[in-house]
Amino acid sequence: MKKAFITFFDFFFLLRIPLLVPVWTVMTLGWITGSDLASPGGGYFINLSNRYSENIFWIALAGFSLIVASIYVLNQINDIESDRINRKLFILPNGLISIKAAWGCTILCAFLGFGIAFFYLDMVMVIIFIISLILGILYNMPPFNLKNHAWGGVFANFLGHGLLTFLVGWYAANFKNGFDLSLIQQGLIPSLTAGFANAAVFLATTIPDKAGDKPMGKRTFCVVYGEKWTAIAAAVSCGFALLFSFTLQYNAWVMVIPSGISLVIFIIFAITTKHEFAFQAFRWPVYILSTFVVIFIPLYGVIILVTLIISRIYYKRRFNIEYPTLKSK
Repeated sequence: MKKAFITFFDFFFLLRIPLLVPVWTVMTLGWITGSDLASPGGGYFINLSNRYSENIFWIALAGFSLIVASIYVLNQINDIESDRINRKLFILPNGLISIKAAWGCTILCAFLGFGIAFFYLDMVMVIIFIISLILGILYNMPPFNLKNHAWGGVFANFLGHGLLTFLVGWYAANFKNGFDLSLIQQGLIPSLTAGFANAAVFLATTIPDKAGDKPMGKRTFCVVYGEKWTAIAAAVSCGFALLFSFTLQYNAWVMVIPSGISLVIFIIFAITTKHEFAFQAFRWPVYILSTFVVIFIPLYGVIILVTLIISRIYYKRRFNIEYPTLKSK
């Protein structure tokens, strides 16, 4: 019984549950800035007189989370050796779950995610989910391996974790249960702020991973251009995120203020290029944005807190490490 319990949590955290928090945050920000019904302190995504849109958001969140989780597992399958060198993501490198079982988990999550989109949402959402999964495959699998290329990795994160994730939330806020691509066109410009913000965060993550990436032949942005130019590129990208945040239709301040604060962090990082600032540069923006989401939806703070507590307990007892954490390595 105990072994089955441990195996369950190994599979559960193979989905990289802590990294789903940024996905939830970006998607929720898409909802907040795309809906005129979203208001601070309500505890709900909308007021109680219109629960339909709220339910659509939760359904979209569940389905898209499964698609992203399948991509996360795929990423770990292809990154076993570099993760071993970088001493992270121990589940597959330590053989706690077999590669075959990990592939099964990837397929199952993708299948369930598409099922939710097809039966409970609409074909526009299905298309977004398909594009997201294809991008995840191109990012992780040969012969493309976008994650191993300087600009390919940046573009994939800009589009996938940034623009498309934000767009799912924005579209859910304007959901009409039909095939309306015009809504996607309306949401593209506002989604650019999330795209540039995520690109900035991704660029910062390539700096501490350089030690493990370079020996594996990966040509990430930091490996190709060096730490200084990577830090500068991250700051520039964050600047564009701040610029496009002013195009948001509703509650723009929930992106303007965090983007401004994050830009200060990225500028300091670009000037100093210290590794400890690299960790703060890609962690603090997520925490800041999540805090602003909690202002609108206090319940979201409870969800994040429970997720982080469970994650800390699991990683401490299973691997004797503190994760997630704000500390640098």
